[in-house]
Amino acid sequence: MKNKVLLCLLPLWLLSTGCSTFTEQTPPKPVAKVVKPKSPQAPGANLQKPQPKPYVAKKPVPGSGTATYAIDDGKTDFKVEPSLPAFRAEPLTPPLDPLPEVPSAGAVPAAPALPAFAVEEARVPTGTPPAVLALLTEADRNRVAGNLDAAVVSTERALRIDSRNPTLTYKLAQLRIKQNKPQLAEELAGKAALLAGSDLDLKRKSWLLIAEARRMQQNYQGAKEAKAKSESFFGR
Repeated sequence: MKNKVLLCLLPLWLLSTGCSTFTEQTPPKPVAKVVKPKSPQAPGANLQKPQPKPYVAKKPVPGSGTATYAIDDGKTDFKVEPSLPAFRAEPLTPPLDPLPEVPSAGAVPAAPALPAFAVEEARVPTGTPPAVLALLTEADRNRVAGNLDAAVVSTERALRIDSRNPTLTYKLAQLRIKQNKPQLAEELAGKAALLAGSDLDLKRKSWLLIAEARRMQQNYQGAKEAKAKSESFFGR
């Protein structure tokens, strides 16, 4: 009896066990897919871009009525012709007269030029040695002929004979003025003025010759002073 009951309960037990097993099974969990990153490219690697293919002009199809031309790359040299009309060159107008220069506040105005001073002849004093007179005559002859160097040589020889004669010194200063040697002439005329002593007329002529020598050296202020000095002597 008991065996029959067990046999009847066994199928029911098996059926309940199978249902519980079926219901407890869970669906499989999703598995994440791992994607491997791409390996980085080495630095400095030159990437070569694909070069565009050169454009090739298509040949026109005969009878199609259209033509295909190559595209200009812009590098063709071309010359742009001027479109403006040519102008005729007009003569330049004459320049205007320059404006007079205005001296600045601190500038010293140049002294005006002076006219030449007259150089007078000096008479030979009495009692002059005959040899000196002969040399002076030769010097005057060479001076008139234009041979100033020979006249200077004769006068210097006369001075070696009579070195204290102021008239000979003055005559040599005259020759230096004619030779355009104003510095030597000024020195000789100053010496003649000192040797003249009481001969006021020779002093006046000597200072007048000094004024001319200074004028030739463009020492206009000194020339005026020498001229005023010569006018202070009244022996004539």
